[in-house]
Amino acid sequence: MHDASTTRAMIREVDDSRLVLAPSGNSYELSLVPTATIGAEAGQRISGRIEAEALKVHPAEGGGIFIEPIMGQPRIVAGRVIEVDAEQGRVVIESVVPMTLSLGSDDDLQYCLEGRFINCHVRSGATFTPSA
Repeated sequence: MHDASTTRAMIREVDDSRLVLAPSGNSYELSLVPTATIGAEAGQRISGRIEAEALKVHPAEGGGIFIEPIMGQPRIVAGRVIEVDAEQGRVVIESVVPMTLSLGSDDDLQYCLEGRFINCHVRSGATFTPSA
């Protein structure tokens, strides 16, 4: 996976078990689990990778890009597939922020073609890994 998977956002809150990110240009505040120590404070910008486990992927013909809820842990994610790693069962989508999804089954790969819109529910506990 390359730089297309990198998210850049403002930190709203941070501690050892939770990170709240506010991407620019919208009113989202995404609550994520940090996978490493966050070497920044609230009010600073940070970059890294958001990852979530897709429960079931669905093709989408419309509806655009969104994450629900707008504040809190991501539950539903919709976006355009920008990268597919079939061997690892992972895709990168461009949603409100770039997000790497681990697919729950090989069947979900059939919907994950580059350029295609998809949506899915994601398991609780989406993570954030800061860039080195």
